[in-house]
Amino acid sequence: MNYKVLVVDIDDTLMTSENKISPKTREAIMAMQEAGYIFVLASGRPYQSVYRIAKDLELDRFGSYIISFNGGRVTEVASEGIIYAQPMDEKEQLDVIDFILANDLTPLTYTDEEIKVHHKNDYSHVESELTGLPYSYDPDFFVNVQAALPKIMGVGDPDIVGRLEAESQGRFSDFTHVTTSKPFYLELMHKDVSKGTSLKRLAEHLELSLEQIIAVGDGNNDKEMLQTAGIGVAMGNANESLKAIADEVTASNDEDGIVPIIEKYFAI
Repeated sequence: MNYKVLVVDIDDTLMTSENKISPKTREAIMAMQEAGYIFVLASGRPYQSVYRIAKDLELDRFGSYIISFNGGRVTEVASEGIIYAQPMDEKEQLDVIDFILANDLTPLTYTDEEIKVHHKNDYSHVESELTGLPYSYDPDFFVNVQAALPKIMGVGDPDIVGRLEAESQGRFSDFTHVTTSKPFYLELMHKDVSKGTSLKRLAEHLELSLEQIIAVGDGNNDKEMLQTAGIGVAMGNANESLKAIADEVTASNDEDGIVPIIEKYFAI
């Protein structure tokens, strides 16, 4: 198979445990791009955060793309033109916010400028630390939301998140897709949104078959992406349920697990 595209999750996949891209991984990514292949970032992170990493890896120079908000948006890096976007329904997102608050989590979402958090808890600051974006506590924002949001998270105790994942999938299945990227994040998007759906939209835009795309990830929110791509690769540090559906497993994020995939499939 003539593989053309490598799509990679960011946290705990591209990034080491210290939230950095190792020199070896960076070198391999730059080499595959110089050779004419397409390297795509796919993350639950907001667009602004992924864009910073994309610029650092020169995805704009190589004509590549960003998948952000767990697949809620696909953007061309150089032009910042949106290829695909699917926000939540304005009315139904209010029901999601009420559900999150009623179950002792704090709602979190994004504007173009910052992260909005309803109230403080032990985990409410983590998204800012991961993404590098500023945040503010603004309960009124969640009462008077004036626009459809790309994603809403319920942030808090992992035991609560674990319990609510299945419950929210059943309760909101008609209009919401539910996933988790970390044990303390309950993530809700429009029902048609996943990294897998966005991968299909990107393939259509590039006029490529899905078989020409390889996807790499570590978390539950990567499942659809790995199942959709021609080859789905789980990181060595991935959870066991993701490894079970992957076509193969590579080394961990702290062992440059992306590098052998680039070397094997992109002749670098």
